[in-house]
Amino acid sequence: MPILATADPAITSLQGIHLYHAGISNCSMRVRLALEEKGLKWVSHEVDLGHQENLKPWYLAINPKGLVPAVVDDGVVITESNDILHYLEEKFPNPPLLSSDPALAVEANEWVDLSASLHMKAIKTWVYGSTGSASKKRSDMAHYAEIEPDKALVAFHEKSLDGFSDEEIEVARKMLVEVFDRMERRLKDHAFLVGEAQSLADIAWLPQYALLNMLGFDFRRYHGIVAWAHRQEQRPAYPGAITVWMPKVPSWVVQAGMKVMRLFRRLKAA
Repeated sequence: MPILATADPAITSLQGIHLYHAGISNCSMRVRLALEEKGLKWVSHEVDLGHQENLKPWYLAINPKGLVPAVVDDGVVITESNDILHYLEEKFPNPPLLSSDPALAVEANEWVDLSASLHMKAIKTWVYGSTGSASKKRSDMAHYAEIEPDKALVAFHEKSLDGFSDEEIEVARKMLVEVFDRMERRLKDHAFLVGEAQSLADIAWLPQYALLNMLGFDFRRYHGIVAWAHRQEQRPAYPGAITVWMPKVPSWVVQAGMKVMRLFRRLKAA
């Protein structure tokens, strides 16, 4: 688990749970969901990704990779959303988000791991490719490549600036369809992804639905997933974890804007 050692008094002096996050970041959503489901008090530090605040020295002192989210719990720094979920479950076991049944706990963790393994090659590729967006500027890439230790991330953002091909976007879509087909088989006659209670599996995948649905991914044939998502939206944790952080405009407006952005980038590249 990436608990980062630091001697920075600005970090070590922090008391309580401090979450550094971004509004529609799916990784941030899952940590907010876990915090809210467990009824934990947390201090919000919203990181402005659009203005590259995550690459400022103050934030790199918290997470050298410049990624959100990150948690500082009584001066202890934890990064990577999946590891934060496990940290919170271990330190704050009640209410539990992993079953006491070892087999169900393993299954839930497999869903969590799956979300991590598909984050860049499927989710981010589809999001960036289908919307024509990029979170970096060409003028910032030299500096980013210099300070970012994860060179796979550097390569991904360089690619996002050049644009993903239709073939690459389709490969990403098919990866997601394979997962959503599996989810649908489970959720068509079950209330939760694993077992009969809310778990880290639901928390790991609900943000994917929230983000992808907002951006126009086609969920029309996934009646079980849509019903599950609607039930999740009724949980007390949902508003503070997701609703208040989503864009304050209808999803169709967001989707229309993304289509215009993608068309503009294609015309510019032609």
